[in-house]
Amino acid sequence: MKISEILSSKDYSLSFEFFPPKDDVIFNEFLKGFDFYVNLKPDFVSITYGAGGSTKDKTFNLVKFVKENCRFPVMPHVTSITHTPQEILNILNSYKDIGVENILALRGDIPKWVSNFDISNVYFKDALTFVKFIKKNFGDHFCIGVSAYPEGFPTYKNFDKEIDYLRMKFDEGGSFAITQMFFDNSYFYNFVDMCIKKGIKNDIIPGIMPITNFKQVYSFATSVGATIPKELIYRFENVLDEENLGIEVAISQMDDLIKNGFKKIHIYTLNRKNAIEKILLGLKNLF
Repeated sequence: MKISEILSSKDYSLSFEFFPPKDDVIFNEFLKGFDFYVNLKPDFVSITYGAGGSTKDKTFNLVKFVKENCRFPVMPHVTSITHTPQEILNILNSYKDIGVENILALRGDIPKWVSNFDISNVYFKDALTFVKFIKKNFGDHFCIGVSAYPEGFPTYKNFDKEIDYLRMKFDEGGSFAITQMFFDNSYFYNFVDMCIKKGIKNDIIPGIMPITNFKQVYSFATSVGATIPKELIYRFENVLDEENLGIEVAISQMDDLIKNGFKKIHIYTLNRKNAIEKILLGLKNLF
């Protein structure tokens, strides 16, 4: 089933992002315990793709597992910047062959491990090129998700042009967007208002990352240009139980989103069962 069909037919949706553990033992344990997430009844799930395709095989194996064992749709992330067109064709055909109908089309980060990397020499210089490539080669087989940045793309930050660019991704075949993490909802509300003024009508789903490990999430946020408010930093610097505070903050953030009419939410789970279960218990009267 295409995610676009779910989004158009429901007022509410809840979805999860997972990453495929690199260690084989942990990966297999994750598969064995996946029923835990199935019982939470997400509307769809997405599976990340390691930098430069470093988890490509495990991403595929996890996607295949979900496709074969779960009723909800699974959406693999695919980053294109380090791949040739033929490699991308092979990856997308492998997903098509197992019945996957949804792709999150990303350019991906410039590879830091490649010295003197020259983006002018690569085919997929941006996500728009990738979206066009998918539509040209696969027509309507894939429902294409794209990314959006409520605080601006880290190396760009020209909101007017960024929103024009997001609209181009939709015009060329993107169906919906999932945002980069944010910790102050005002950024998201302002961003959506700007998109509406530009004529964008596609779903823009807020991506929420619970702060269950402050040092880890702070590092993530810094690398992608997401602002953690000073008062929130202060709270985490002066608390003993980071996870419980992070759960409280995530519930409050999602509660505010839902009350303001944004009832479709994507959670970056970091594969943390305990935190996700407690968050959903906190939201049980809202979903």
